[in-house]
Amino acid sequence: MHNTISISLKDWLQVINEEYLSSYVRCGGASIKFAVPSNEGSRTGLYAETEANCHELDFIFIKLNAETMRAHMPQDFFFRFASQVDWRLLARRMILRLATEQGYRIDGIPPGADGNVFDSIATTNGLESEFVLGNLRLMIQNRVFKNTKMARDFRVCMSHLCMEENSRGGYTGEPLLAWLTGENTRISGVRPFSIYTSINRNTARYFIESAFYWIRLVGHSGTVVLIDNARVTVARIPRDGLRYYTRAMAMEHYELLREFVDGADRLTSTLLVVVTNSAFLDDSGDRGSRGYGIYEALRTRVMDDVRDRNRVNPVASLVRLT
Repeated sequence: MHNTISISLKDWLQVINEEYLSSYVRCGGASIKFAVPSNEGSRTGLYAETEANCHELDFIFIKLNAETMRAHMPQDFFFRFASQVDWRLLARRMILRLATEQGYRIDGIPPGADGNVFDSIATTNGLESEFVLGNLRLMIQNRVFKNTKMARDFRVCMSHLCMEENSRGGYTGEPLLAWLTGENTRISGVRPFSIYTSINRNTARYFIESAFYWIRLVGHSGTVVLIDNARVTVARIPRDGLRYYTRAMAMEHYELLREFVDGADRLTSTLLVVVTNSAFLDDSGDRGSRGYGIYEALRTRVMDDVRDRNRVNPVASLVRLT
C-alpha cells in the first residue's frame, strides 16, 4: 500500500530550494526525486516554479519528456539534454573564468556577447591578443583538457569549443555541437578534433556525468533536470503519434532511473526530478502493468520504509503534490 498523504507544491518547492538548491546541491551534491502531481495544474506549476527558481539561483534548467524521446535510452537522455544547453556560452564563461584567475580584468565582457572573447579580454587589459591567447591556451590545457574528472572525449570537445571562440574567419565548431546534440552521430565528423568515441548506450552515462561537472566548473550553481515519464506507464498503445513503451522498454527506463539513484554520488551539483503519475506507483508487477512494480530494484529504492500516517516527509524520495 502507498501512503496517500500529500504535500502542497508550494511547501515542497520551499523545501527543495532551502534544503537542496540553495545548499546541498549548490555545494556539489546530487539528489534524485520522484514527484506525483495530483493534476495538470500541479504539473504545470511544478515546471514553471522550478524554472523560475533555477533562473534566480543560476542553475541550468532542463526539461525532458518521455512522450518525445526514447526515455529508456541513455544516449537519448544526453542528446535531448545537450540540445537545450548553450555549449558556446559555457565555453565563453570558462574562458572568462580562467582569465579572472590569471588576473585579467573582464569588466564589460558578458559571456553572451558577440565577437572574439580573447580579443575582448586583450583590449580590456591593453595587451596583444596573441599574448592573452597563449596564456589562456595553457590554462585551458591544464584545467580542461587534462581534467580527468571528465570523460576523455568530452574534455577534448570542451577544450576545442573554448579554442573555437578564437575563430576569426567564421565559427568552425559546428561539428562538435552536432556530435554533442546527436544531430550527427557519425564519429567521422569529429575525428579531426581527435575525438574517437561515439555517444551511445554504453558511453552516454560518462558524458552525462561529465556535462553536469562541466556546468558547475564554468561557474553555474548546477543543473536541474525535470523528466516527465508519465508516458512510460501507458499500458496500451494510444495510437496518438507519440512514443509507446513496451514492458521491456519500461523496465529499461526504470533501470536507467535506478542507475541515476545508485550513482548520485558521481553527479555534480545536480537535482533530477522524475515527474510521474499514480500509474507509476502500481507495484503489482502484473503483466499489463507499467508501474515501477515491474522493476523491483527501482521500487525498493523509491518506496518509503517508514511512514507517518498523518504527515508527509518533505525530503522523501517520492512525494505526492497538491
